[in-house]
Amino acid sequence: MNGQRVMQAATALAEVLDAENAALRALDIRRAVGLLDRKQAAMRDVEAAQREAVAFATRLGEPARLLAERLQAAAAENKRLLERAITVQRQVIGKLARAVPAASPVQRYGASGARTGKVAPIALRARA
Repeated sequence: MNGQRVMQAATALAEVLDAENAALRALDIRRAVGLLDRKQAAMRDVEAAQREAVAFATRLGEPARLLAERLQAAAAENKRLLERAITVQRQVIGKLARAVPAASPVQRYGASGARTGKVAPIALRARA
């Protein structure tokens, strides 16, 4: 792998992280999850180039340093946004769990075999 390939792999990863971060900022989990395959492939490419990257960065200098800073910043923001998305999802699940009434531990039936007591329907609306 030559220096150009290292730059391409790192740039591809930075672009995927930027796209995922934009989706996470908008709390668009579906779009963020849709980028998972591209992100994993880009990470594999970067990992494959890791050894060459050290030697390449030494030769290339400033452009490689700037790209490394961009990757570090995007990865740090990605981590922060993923943690936020997980927290929001946990809160949503908690609210849904609290909104659903607890089921009666014992079902009651009348003489005709029909359930007794009214069970109100629950309306849920999800937006992803």
